[in-house]
Amino acid sequence: QAKFMGDGFNDENLVACTLDLFVAGTETTSTTLRWALLYMAAYPDIQARVQAEIDAVVGQTRQPGLDDQACLPYTNAVVHELQRFSNVIPGSVPRLTTRDTLLRGFFVPKGSAPARVSSWPVLSSSSSSRPCCRSSLS
Repeated sequence: QAKFMGDGFNDENLVACTLDLFVAGTETTSTTLRWALLYMAAYPDIQARVQAEIDAVVGQTRQPGLDDQACLPYTNAVVHELQRFSNVIPGSVPRLTTRDTLLRGFFVPKGSAPARVSSWPVLSSSSSSRPCCRSSLS
């Protein structure tokens, strides 16, 4: 009955939510990897520095692990920069105001959904902040 009345979480809802999570996670990961391949091909000097840092820290006899992340500041900065610049989702996460708010002189009532703005112009502009990580390879 819950299936037709809309007042419960049933097996069909569980399958749909699980598929949504799987597809969403797969899509963002594959999009990030596509951008990473594109940028590494376009900027071979950065690719070489990332590879040199990985070789110096991890070597070529094992796979990198989460414990290596703190020792790979340049690689970590490149990954963060790729995610910042490629921006796998076109807009921000939707929000609702939880109380009446005054924002730069404008009244925003509780329960309002402010307009969603694309983060692409902000994240891709030359005025955005530079990464703060510095590598010993610099």
